[in-house]
Amino acid sequence: MRIVYLEGSASPARLMVTDVLVLGFGLILIGVALLILEFVHPGTLMVLPGTILTVAGVLLLAFGTFNILTTVGGPFIVAGTLIGAGIIAILFYSRLAPTHPPVASTFETMKNYPAEVTVPVQPGTIKGKVRVRGEVWSARSDAPIPVGTQVRILGGEGVVLRVAPLQDNPTSGASSSTNENGTPASS
Repeated sequence: MRIVYLEGSASPARLMVTDVLVLGFGLILIGVALLILEFVHPGTLMVLPGTILTVAGVLLLAFGTFNILTTVGGPFIVAGTLIGAGIIAILFYSRLAPTHPPVASTFETMKNYPAEVTVPVQPGTIKGKVRVRGEVWSARSDAPIPVGTQVRILGGEGVVLRVAPLQDNPTSGASSSTNENGTPASS
């Protein structure tokens, strides 16, 4: 803290208290701003410094000119604040963390997955669409496949999946047979 003597009626003690108040409120404002930043943009890791600055500001306002590190329990208060802020950060981030592994949507990871035709698949085109794991992909096939048909993903190239109707699909209208590599068998 600085002691500044001004002309007039201001006393050094009054200026010290003002500096402590300004510093305390400043720390609280910065801490709250960091916490708001974390809630607006999760993952910026501002919970811990925001909590520490907010608590430091509150302690500074509560104890005034009292130096917390030179008191008997001061280091324990600081350590408790850091541990408490760490626990809060861990609990906060455990709620934000996804509970499932990230979805890696490539045709290699979707091979043999079932899908549903949403736009008719015609041989020789990539205008057909299938929905698999909540995503819509372009599809191609060696045989026409109507909307609503359940298909199996055989592979793909780029962003186009190669599909074939499931053998036990009653909605396909005809029995479809596939050979050992999963492509429709020709008669």
